[in-house]
Amino acid sequence: MHRHNTPLRGAKATPRPAPDDPNYTATNYAYAGKTGHIHEVVEIGGRRLAKVGFDDRKIVYYFLDDLEIDA
Repeated sequence: MHRHNTPLRGAKATPRPAPDDPNYTATNYAYAGKTGHIHEVVEIGGRRLAKVGFDDRKIVYYFLDDLEIDA
């Protein structure tokens, strides 16, 4: 079960995942350090993930705790 939470929609976010985190793929690391915008926040299994969109129109999910958010 998941819940949607969108108060952060539109906020600038820069992903900063920990190195070698098994929860992330090469795509996550390719976009690490790049600034995008949060589309929505979803809670799945008690963990909050942000759907982050980038200038090249790519959407990548990150744990909310791994984002620097510039509201």
